[in-house]
Amino acid sequence: MKSVYEASTALDAHMILNLLEQEGIRGRVDGEYLPGGVGELQAINLVRVMVDETDYEPARRIIREWEAIPAGGGEGAGRTPFGAMAGFLFGLVIGAGLVFWAYDTPATRRAVDRNGDGRPEVRRDYRGNRPGRTEEDRNADGRADSVHHYDRSGLPVAVDRDDDFDGVYETHVSYRDGLPSDLASDLDQDGIVDYRARFRYGILDEVTILGQHGDTRRKRQHFRMGKPVFAEYDSDGDGRFDIRYEYDGFGQVNRRSGIAAESPR
Repeated sequence: MKSVYEASTALDAHMILNLLEQEGIRGRVDGEYLPGGVGELQAINLVRVMVDETDYEPARRIIREWEAIPAGGGEGAGRTPFGAMAGFLFGLVIGAGLVFWAYDTPATRRAVDRNGDGRPEVRRDYRGNRPGRTEEDRNADGRADSVHHYDRSGLPVAVDRDDDFDGVYETHVSYRDGLPSDLASDLDQDGIVDYRARFRYGILDEVTILGQHGDTRRKRQHFRMGKPVFAEYDSDGDGRFDIRYEYDGFGQVNRRSGIAAESPR
């Protein structure tokens, strides 16, 4: 093989090799690990781009054309691969900084007093025009009982709720593509989830009620368009549903099947 380009850095050499490969000329870089071991010696022309002898002339032509492209430093200034890479990296850093700035601009807060009592019930944090967090006081007691979290595009990703207004957030709602997907509640606040709900495209699809305080019974309800269709009940807590309830259009039980057992709680 024959040296077609001598570079001062491995980065420069690989830029040239990439340029040639885009034109269908294959080659390799020789000596790219030498500059780091020459101590105080000037690492010049130690890294070479090698190509087959039959590709030497086409490769040299491609390199000359590349070097003849003005780099903006004056008319006729040569364009080196390292300079092109430096410009690319500089632009990349600036672009990333602009994106970071657009997404992480200082937050602003807006407050809404819905009942006119002089205390805001809703506080919304924004980054630019995107909501970042919303705190809501639903019972107007001066304490937030619902906290909404949003992603970088402004879509909700989760909500933490205090539904019994005792100061503890016992319910967590997860969102997918901006729509509620799953809900989990620890109603007795013992650290174990005892109420779950699943949503399909944002519409209630299934609810599972688990026993509290060591009660192993459970009930699972199925919904269609938000209305109950049927429910399954594990009356003895053995892990198997042994009673089935079916509902009419008014949400009333119109059929019950399974073993004779106590009604579900």
